[in-house]
Amino acid sequence: MDFFIITSFTKDISRIDLIGILLGHVIFAVALTMLLDWTWLKNLMSEEDKKRMLKSYTWKDLLVDGAIFAVVLGIIFLIISIFL
Repeated sequence: MDFFIITSFTKDISRIDLIGILLGHVIFAVALTMLLDWTWLKNLMSEEDKKRMLKSYTWKDLLVDGAIFAVVLGIIFLIISIFL
């Protein structure tokens, strides 16, 4: 029954509405990031630990990071395609 609620919702929303919703979320995320204090992040690791971690970063780590990014991007496109 919930599936029919979602499909009837997608008939009522236009592409312009969807683009507006997505852009609104992006603008809100950027604004919230600017408002929050992120200075505590630099205190999580010492400079020596950061250098050691960056030296041990290999192409396999880059491949895993790229795969995670691709999956997240795929999920976003899947959600968008539901509404289009």
